[in-house]
Amino acid sequence: MLDKNGIPIDLRSGTQVRIRRSWRTPMAGRPCVVSAVEPNDRYGTYLIEFKGGLQFRYDRQDLELLLAPRSFPERLVHALLRFGRSLRV
Repeated sequence: MLDKNGIPIDLRSGTQVRIRRSWRTPMAGRPCVVSAVEPNDRYGTYLIEFKGGLQFRYDRQDLELLLAPRSFPERLVHALLRFGRSLRV
């Protein structure tokens, strides 16, 4: 699906994002959650909700996807794999 500017919609409700740092974006650099996706809204495709309940509308170019931190077992496996690769000289 495409938004009003022809940009593909790749975020869904509940996705954690961060607002890109820019002089024109309110709450820049703060983590938040996509509350709703409305492709034809003239103020912004994504309704973003912040921690205190504050909501703003943004377009896709104003958002950065946040990756969830790895759990302890995932970090351990990756560390062991890196160590194993270092031994293959």
